[in-house]
Amino acid sequence: MNNKTFVTEESSFRVRLQRKWLLLYLIFPVVSSLSYSSRRIQQPEPQGPSEARAPTLPFDTNIALNLLNFAQQLLAAPRACYYQGNSYSCGLSIGCWLQGKRSMDLCSGGVVWSCCVPKNAEPNKVAIVKAATCGKTYMRDSKIVGGENTTFGYQPWHVGVIKRALMSQKIACGGALIHEKWVITAAHCVYKTPATTLRVRVGEYNIRENSEAYPHEEYSVKRKVVNEDYEPATYRHDIALLELSHPVVYRKHIVPICLPEKLDNFTGRLATVTGWGRTSYGRRTPPNILQKVNVEVIGTDTCQEWLQIAGRKETVYPTMICAGYKEGGKDSCQGDSGGPLTIREDGRTTLIGLVSWGVGCARPNLPGVYTKITEYLDWIRIHLRS
Repeated sequence: MNNKTFVTEESSFRVRLQRKWLLLYLIFPVVSSLSYSSRRIQQPEPQGPSEARAPTLPFDTNIALNLLNFAQQLLAAPRACYYQGNSYSCGLSIGCWLQGKRSMDLCSGGVVWSCCVPKNAEPNKVAIVKAATCGKTYMRDSKIVGGENTTFGYQPWHVGVIKRALMSQKIACGGALIHEKWVITAAHCVYKTPATTLRVRVGEYNIRENSEAYPHEEYSVKRKVVNEDYEPATYRHDIALLELSHPVVYRKHIVPICLPEKLDNFTGRLATVTGWGRTSYGRRTPPNILQKVNVEVIGTDTCQEWLQIAGRKETVYPTMICAGYKEGGKDSCQGDSGGPLTIREDGRTTLIGLVSWGVGCARPNLPGVYTKITEYLDWIRIHLRS
């Protein structure tokens, strides 16, 4: 009898605790929206000549949109998640803890929904690369508009830049690992976001599952360095560095990318851009698997001519590089911001650009515009040495 009473009381406590957390989940978006709304009035966000390729986050909108997005997260409960090849149920994060299970970020909805796996579930074995050569892939290669899925480990330098709020988190932008403690990304992705709310995910491939050969890893951000000349209205100098809290351990699926030489000219070359961004303009659901697409690098003068033909007035500055096709069809898109534009030669991959801005996605005469890495080599190296 006493045992039954104890179990009943414990169950009742768990139910009450879950209800309290649900109430907190529902209240927070309103408070969060009020806080962010006041900031936006004091410091209105500059509007660029076109669209940055970073998605809008639920906690950076007005109250109505914040509540709507949050409600969608809460009600659209993912049914299953995958870990070590096994299927598990998705539940409220607090519920995983109450059930004595381990909460893992493998379900959509950030920290609201989590994959509940047994505490004794063994993690994947990790292959460490002791002396990783930049730009080298150790795995076999078997948004992005007009692109296709990559294979696991195809771009081991590609990272996800995560923006966190109390009730949610999501991969908001891409970036590239250039050093064991440094990641490079677009300034427009992070310039208004405190470093304390940023995280960097390395070794990621499928953002909705954990069935890869090796697991992804996450690092907090110790410091962010936004280029001091960054202009939000024009996307000039759209580049930033994130210093990680501690060094990354290089593994077969986590490798730094090479930086180019200052005088390198990539015009006319075929480059590759990767990301989890939209695969078509206006599409609401991003892909789960890291996408890739090959695009031709276009000279600045040619790029400017194409924009004028399309009736656009944006300026392509010498610190920018364009890539795409006159007829359109292949391009980066919303959600790809900060991701790497790369060239591969002699068995190594070099970073030549960062996804910055564009007009729509994959439209004729409107190629994607990227931050030109060769223009910032001195700036990058100064901060890496610091």
